[in-house]
Amino acid sequence: MTHADIAFGLILAALSAYLLFGGADLGAGLWHLLSRDRPGDRRVIERATGPFRGADHAWLAAGLLMAWAAFPSILADLLAAYRVPLALAAAGLVARATVQGLTRASSGPPRLEPLLGPVSQLTPFCLGAVAAAVSTGAPSWMSVSGVYGGALTTMLCAYLAAVRLIWDARRFGEDQDVPLHFQGYAVVSGVATGLFALPGAVVFGVRSPLILVSAAAGLLSLVLVLRRRHLAVRLTSALAVVSVLWGGASMADLDLAGSVARNGALDAAFAVLAVGAVVLVPAVAWLYVRRGSRGHSYGHGRAHGMAHRARRA
Repeated sequence: MTHADIAFGLILAALSAYLLFGGADLGAGLWHLLSRDRPGDRRVIERATGPFRGADHAWLAAGLLMAWAAFPSILADLLAAYRVPLALAAAGLVARATVQGLTRASSGPPRLEPLLGPVSQLTPFCLGAVAAAVSTGAPSWMSVSGVYGGALTTMLCAYLAAVRLIWDARRFGEDQDVPLHFQGYAVVSGVATGLFALPGAVVFGVRSPLILVSAAAGLLSLVLVLRRRHLAVRLTSALAVVSVLWGGASMADLDLAGSVARNGALDAAFAVLAVGAVVLVPAVAWLYVRRGSRGHSYGHGRAHGMAHRARRA
């Protein structure tokens, strides 16, 4: 195994983590939008995603830093060629964080809250469109394959969010109807994503065996959701989604061997990444374990703000 292979594997691992954790948080924005008349559903979404507004992006940053250290010329070409969708993806993250922050700080009606769903979908769509264009060699991120990849990524994120929120709703002690709502979302989004993904794999010539792994894991996930095996389904759904990413990456026609940095520079980058992982991985793992234990939510933020103003008055 060469240094280029190790570096590319680390990049894909970081992007996989971002897709699973950051993508699920972004996908929850869709269910937040559709749960306008279900306050219990919204409480779960806000409590589950509140503490993670910045932590999940550490995985994306780690992938970008490794790409910059290992394949600087390829990264520069991709940033130049896809500057518009990448800028839109970054704008989506900023807009989402702004809406969340202002909503939590507001003591009045949540006027900006309806924007959370739409802005949350911008980032996965743009990143998925870029990934699909790179994998298929399409001339533009707005080509057929690019739009397809953006839509598929958005659906995958929504599916991951629904699966995760089933367990979160149970942990937070919500009424039995709330987990059932998310279970329905998971089944519908899982079926829709599978029906959308498999024909696309045939049309765009995806021959990686990982696509079969994704299909099998997706079917198993549906069975586990219906049988209410909520912890097991988080593992199988993650396998189904990550297999799509790695299968698409295997199609990319990138000259990794000809563009890789010197071995000495890569050894230094690997060492720095290892040291960073010693700090990052336990910290993020602790945050995941403690998710929602302190009751963070936009509603709690607004109530706290109103109480504080009342005391000052």
